[in-house]
Amino acid sequence: MPGLEVADDAAWLDAFGVVPQTEEVSGDEYVRELRIPTGEAEELHMTWDVTDDSVRVRHRRAGSVIVDLYREQAILLRVERNGTITAVVMEYGTSDAVGRVRIQVTPEVVIEDKYLRT
Repeated sequence: MPGLEVADDAAWLDAFGVVPQTEEVSGDEYVRELRIPTGEAEELHMTWDVTDDSVRVRHRRAGSVIVDLYREQAILLRVERNGTITAVVMEYGTSDAVGRVRIQVTPEVVIEDKYLRT
């Protein structure tokens, strides 16, 4: 399977007003992170590793992790826009199954996760 395809920095900046950085914890140049404020005390924290094809998404509220998703064998991480709705889409899969996570960021956080056998 092909490696992880990630939206370019301009797409993240245009959609959310922030640019991915090298992950602070690891300092690994291949691991990127993005922090998107989603409310007064909320944020969506995403990290991805293009060498391991993995993506992690954490939704935090008031310092507590509300949702923590981690996917290996990720193939796509992109921004999706439709009117006032902005979302992050992650696709992942193996030879016998595929998955898709859609995280609507605006106007409110809504997370959909589907995993299907092929």
